[in-house]
Amino acid sequence: MPYLGSEDTVRELRRALSNPNVQSDHLRYRNTILKVIRAMSQGVDVSGLFSEMVKACATVDIVQKKLVYVFLCSYATLNPELSLLVYGFKALCVCHIRLKESDVWGQCEMLRILQRYRPQSEDELFDILSLLDGSLVSPHPQVMAATLSLFLSLCSSLPAVSLAALERVRGPLLAACGSVSREMRFTAICHIQLLLRSVPGLMGAHYKRFFCGYAEPAYIKQRKMQVLVELVNDENVAMLLDELKGYCTDVNSDTAQAAISAIGRIGRSHSDRCLEILTGLLALKQEHITSAVVQTMCDLVWVCPQYSNTVCSALEGCEETLQDSQGRQALLWLLGVYGEQVSGAPYTLEVFIDGVRSEASLGVKMELLTTTMRLFVCRPAETQDMLGRLLHYCIEEETDMCVHDQALLYYHLLHCGIEETRKVLQGRRSDPSLGVLIGRPAEPISQWACSFNTLEPLKQCSIETESASRGSPEHLTCDPKSNPDLSDTINCSRVEKVHSGAEQMEVEKDYVCLKEWVLSTAVPHCSTQSLQAAMQLVNIQTLAFTPPHTLPWRVYLYTHTQHEHSGDTPHSTLILGELLYTGEASQRTVQPRDDKALKGFLSILTTVLYTLSSEKN
Repeated sequence: MPYLGSEDTVRELRRALSNPNVQSDHLRYRNTILKVIRAMSQGVDVSGLFSEMVKACATVDIVQKKLVYVFLCSYATLNPELSLLVYGFKALCVCHIRLKESDVWGQCEMLRILQRYRPQSEDELFDILSLLDGSLVSPHPQVMAATLSLFLSLCSSLPAVSLAALERVRGPLLAACGSVSREMRFTAICHIQLLLRSVPGLMGAHYKRFFCGYAEPAYIKQRKMQVLVELVNDENVAMLLDELKGYCTDVNSDTAQAAISAIGRIGRSHSDRCLEILTGLLALKQEHITSAVVQTMCDLVWVCPQYSNTVCSALEGCEETLQDSQGRQALLWLLGVYGEQVSGAPYTLEVFIDGVRSEASLGVKMELLTTTMRLFVCRPAETQDMLGRLLHYCIEEETDMCVHDQALLYYHLLHCGIEETRKVLQGRRSDPSLGVLIGRPAEPISQWACSFNTLEPLKQCSIETESASRGSPEHLTCDPKSNPDLSDTINCSRVEKVHSGAEQMEVEKDYVCLKEWVLSTAVPHCSTQSLQAAMQLVNIQTLAFTPPHTLPWRVYLYTHTQHEHSGDTPHSTLILGELLYTGEASQRTVQPRDDKALKGFLSILTTVLYTLSSEKN
């Protein structure tokens, strides 16, 4: 119950708060505010002083700010309109006064709530960022992660500030990677993988921090190896390969296979040393190592066919060690595609065909059919008899309908003639003269900022999608569930419902591979490095080059464009391009067809080519 005479007390306090002489004296002003808080604690209704207390917010006195904040928290609900005047002050006061007084999880919760607030001006934004700057290098990884998440949320339109924040958290993240807690180490490594998608060189100088310890669990070792692959360059490739080579003989088979796969990914750009390591591992004659090496070689020659001679020479005798189905599928695929280069390919196939009755793997049987057909096309005399026995078994005795139908298809295909069979089974191959693949382009921070400091980075298998082909690229084991990562990466618009046949035909047009040839008179006679740098400036990424001074000379490009499609729905188009120089004019092949995106891409590409051509002249 309020004390008697409270109206007189409130009147005296209002007079004192409005007195200019009191306001000019910081000590008297603070004591007057203290009297207001004391009266409030004694039950006096001082809500009528709300406007005077709002004016008291404009001070640098931290004690006065604390007193005013206590008052505002008590009476803000009674004066919602006036409370809007001090909303920014409340946010700053929470950051500056209450944040460090709370425990770690209390600070994280406050920072999470602050993400809902949107500053009204750029000055207010930078005031908040300045107050939170110290939390970016907090010794507590939880606080650091929550602060960085808030930074990325507030600075979504300021990429330079976001990049500076990522640089600031490099030290705390590396420290978290050395934490005693395994869970903390794993979480830190997963979030580092997320950062590397936008800043690939962020941890380049600290690659040794990701070397695996002997006692570390397998899931941490595998994540560290994924990071090491991203940090490889010409200076550290030798040391990284020596380190990964040691992991290939780890007692944990999953860790050993992950190390071999990492060496294969590095081999796309540093081939000689990687192939030497992989062929040396085959000499160990260990089942899981041989299987992983053959699968890695299969993926490597699929991407880089110029390594096929070295790989084929190392396959002799591998079939005796391979026991798992994935390794045998990979070996069969290599024998089918490069059977002409492997002298003992028919004899290896005969061993598989003789044991087909006891083969339990459906994938191996289907791969065996395709490989035998391919080898028959290029070496008919040696494989005719075994192909007949295999087709007879699969058509007459095989109970699995997938194998039976595929064998029946190949049987009818042979009746069409050897040339038609060759066209179906031996399609176009990659040009062995193509250069190595260029690294993945940096992604915008906004693409993954919303998933930072969540469980999503822990669920992702890899920063880069591994090659899905294990064995034959035609025989992939597909998951009926949709892959959310693919749609997020390409940002494709989804078609949710098709109501008629005409609409379905319209939808199918988006998936038809269309080509447009555009002649250009601008032929840039510059180095591949200059061309690549010029393309990257306009967000056009380079996939591969043919060797310089060769005709025809090719460059494969890709980019993506995003614009409003229907209403406010963003529509993104992935554009694949080929520059072809035959000595007369350069040509570009672009797919898929999107008139708006295509015109913009061609305009930018033509500008780059003319610029390089004019500079050379």
